[in-house]
Amino acid sequence: MQYQHGGDVYSYAEGHGGALPTDLSANINPYGPPESVLAALHDAVAFCGRYPDPYCRAARRAVGAREGIDPAWIYPGNGAADVLDRLALVLRPKTALLLAPTFAEYERALGACETRFHALREDEGFALTERILTDLSPAPDAVFLCNPNNPTGRAADPALMRKIAAVCEKNDIWLIVDECFSDFLTDEARHTLKDLLPRHQKLVLLRAYTKMYAVPGVRFGWCMTANRDLIEALYQAGQPWNVSVFAQACAVAAAGEAAFARDSAQRIAAERAFLRTELGARGLWVCPGEANYLLFRAHDESLAEKLAARGVLVRDCSNYRGLARGYYRTAVRGRAESAALLAALDTLNEGGMDGWQKRS
Repeated sequence: MQYQHGGDVYSYAEGHGGALPTDLSANINPYGPPESVLAALHDAVAFCGRYPDPYCRAARRAVGAREGIDPAWIYPGNGAADVLDRLALVLRPKTALLLAPTFAEYERALGACETRFHALREDEGFALTERILTDLSPAPDAVFLCNPNNPTGRAADPALMRKIAAVCEKNDIWLIVDECFSDFLTDEARHTLKDLLPRHQKLVLLRAYTKMYAVPGVRFGWCMTANRDLIEALYQAGQPWNVSVFAQACAVAAAGEAAFARDSAQRIAAERAFLRTELGARGLWVCPGEANYLLFRAHDESLAEKLAARGVLVRDCSNYRGLARGYYRTAVRGRAESAALLAALDTLNEGGMDGWQKRS
């Protein structure tokens, strides 16, 4: 069995006598969780003797207040992946349009759906361009977009996203936009499509507190849509109590930490600029991402394994549709973790293993 995502420090520890690596394969905020979130998780222990609220009332109220939307437009889940699976089960699109590369869970969740792919190009910096508008005809049943995209980190031009939304609304296409990394944008308000929800009944936005609040082990995500029939269908599509008392308490606390998110986004932007410059100075091609991770390309197709041997994990992106071996993603963390990555790269180069440098 091969794990297809980042953050698998357990396999590394099993093969290295329990030692933990510098994990840059998972994109988690290095400055979290906030104290309020940790305190809420601790206090939630007292409620383990009862079933969690199946409708997550307190969490939905808190998230709704934070997002400025009706809590009735929120469906909460056991992480965004849980919500994604339920969406695929309820919508059952016969045809869907995805980006390539993008988050692999969309394709997995869609299963036997006829899937078309819009190819992002390196010579365009893997940016989403108006080329995608031609792929909306003939109209698919659903379009899944990740903004900022994973693994490229590119945020789409807001005007283009609104063009896409308008085409989808006109042609009765479900538009599912994964905004799980949008809170790492320093200009998040420009990019979200929340204001379109009231009039676009087939618009669904995915969000999660996993990354910004550094709680991947807690699992809280949600979708936002004004389509009340869809919300009800999502509740019916799986087991009740899918969000634990811990996750619900975490969501209430995290929703009150907007200032923490804004500060983190600014600090991470500075670290991202530093890391992008340093990787580029070592001859690597680096995608101009805007989230808390950077996609880069190296000539060495086994760079991830060589870095792991030196205690640093990055994400090998060769299993992303549209990418080949030699593409990697690193999280943007604190300066010490970035220094560990850079030192490992320098050690490899000093040892004569300079294949990771940029292709000529």
